[in-house]
Amino acid sequence: MVAFLFDSHAHYDDDRFAEEFEGGCDGALRKAYSEGVHAIINVGSNLQSSENSVNLSEKYDFVWATVGIHPSDAQRVDDYDAALKRIEELAEGSRVVAIGEIGLDYHYDIIDKEVQAKFFEAQLELAEKLSLPVVIHTRDAMGDTLDILSRHPNVRGVMHSFSGSAEVALELTKKGWYISFSGPVTYKNAVKVKEAAAVVPVDRILIETDCPYLPPVPHRGELNHSMYMKHTAQAVADIREVSLDEIADATWQNACRLFEIGI
Repeated sequence: MVAFLFDSHAHYDDDRFAEEFEGGCDGALRKAYSEGVHAIINVGSNLQSSENSVNLSEKYDFVWATVGIHPSDAQRVDDYDAALKRIEELAEGSRVVAIGEIGLDYHYDIIDKEVQAKFFEAQLELAEKLSLPVVIHTRDAMGDTLDILSRHPNVRGVMHSFSGSAEVALELTKKGWYISFSGPVTYKNAVKVKEAAAVVPVDRILIETDCPYLPPVPHRGELNHSMYMKHTAQAVADIREVSLDEIADATWQNACRLFEIGI
């Protein structure tokens, strides 16, 4: 049997799990554990999902939480100060291991770059204040993301569901960042992602589902969940020409180190 897997980025508080699993997210989490996914980080993206993540982490001893405001959600926040205050309160929970997911997202037609950057910088400052790593979301905004991160040299964490170039990935790892790969590393046309997966140092790789999003081949079009992460792990192993056990073990150890989890 392959070594246990660590899903470093999931969203099990999503309502869609109720449609797929008996017992909803609880049923999905129990099934994931039974199939060898023995550690999961449930990631917050707004105030409600951050609270949900904390609640899940307190319910299951193999689940940990992050709290934060996603760039797209930042554009819908009414009270900036109150939102940040609540994130800080949640971040002090004993099962909270990072601030995230935070960052920039320029993919959609209607974006407010100023608001996104304002929340991004504030949450980076919070992470430094609390000595927590960060989970970075960047979509069609790598240049601006790197510019903002350069202004916070003491903050480190993971670039989640990485879609940048091998050169950017290597530069980030030299600065102490981790690079996480999700379902797209299994996609035939995801050339840049595969190139990055080939060169990232083995002690800086993480794997994730980002479920219920980004299901890997052969499950594209389905609701993603942690049981499918074995396909992502196998793809990374194949790209690097190593065994699945080696990738499972390395990504487990790396996630434990980054999030300071003693398991």
